[in-house]
Amino acid sequence: MAISIFPVPVASTSAASSIVAASANTMYEGVSNFSAGVYTVSCVSTTITNFEFYSGAGNLILAGVTSSGTVQINLASSADRVRLYTNTGTNVAVTITKTADFLSNVFSGTLDTITTLGTSTYTGTSASGFGYAVVIGGGGGGGGGNFNNTAGTPGGGGGGGGGIAAKLVQLTGSMTVVIGSGGGGGAGAGSFGGSGGTGTAGGNSTFAGMTAGGGGAGGGWGATGAGGTASGGTVNTTGGAGGGNFTAGATTPSTYAFVKSGTTGGGGGGAQFNTGTGGAGGGSGIGTGGAGGNPNASGGGASGYGAGGGGGASNSGNGGSGSQGVLYVLRF
Repeated sequence: MAISIFPVPVASTSAASSIVAASANTMYEGVSNFSAGVYTVSCVSTTITNFEFYSGAGNLILAGVTSSGTVQINLASSADRVRLYTNTGTNVAVTITKTADFLSNVFSGTLDTITTLGTSTYTGTSASGFGYAVVIGGGGGGGGGNFNNTAGTPGGGGGGGGGIAAKLVQLTGSMTVVIGSGGGGGAGAGSFGGSGGTGTAGGNSTFAGMTAGGGGAGGGWGATGAGGTASGGTVNTTGGAGGGNFTAGATTPSTYAFVKSGTTGGGGGGAQFNTGTGGAGGGSGIGTGGAGGNPNASGGGASGYGAGGGGGASNSGNGGSGSQGVLYVLRF
């Protein structure tokens, strides 16, 4: 059957409009004020409705098709008429309901990155008096490799990544901040039969009632450093643990990624005696854990912020150092 055009009146309320399609494959046009926003177009589930919104007779704004009787659309600009037709049925009511208005995004902010080790004063302010803060603890150092000359002897474990805490804070213009340092790596065993030394843990970072704990230290014989814990934030995330026995360090996604995107993580575990390669460090964008040492080599130091050092390989490789913590404040 050919499609014909049949203008009909549109029944409407403050939120909804409807057209009754008396016959299938007949074009119906309704004139009404469809302001920009989110709409739901619905009909009985056994019918498919093809619809088009126009501004004026020939300026198409949006076209769509219902699925199982309904579809949600975003009408980007206002329209003054809708045309539609159904594939089957008689006297099918097609309802167009506005479910939401569009809101303009007026949010903007300035990101501050505070890296001064130890205790300092944050003086940032904003027009609103508030900011979103993300604080990260220092990463733990990797453990030193053992000295055994025996196949399968594990290397040192990777250090853990620092914890992450985040929340909305009121900016007073004079706020104490503590940035924790990264932990040092443990020494490789100095003589045959010796055990690798344990590294040192990362330092805690604190701000506005939040504490982001430093990552734990890796030790000899594949002992891994735990991720630092966090408290006091709206969101508190434990840092990624270090890897053991040439495995990769765990990766931790950023908390409040709209403030600072990226990840951080633990250091990789050192390689076994003359076997395999050291594990990769976790994380990217904020901090990357040090790689575990390859056979007979030391573990790598972490880069960025809040990541753990790599473990030294078996046969006396030294552990790598963790990286310091950081504070991010998005003022708005």
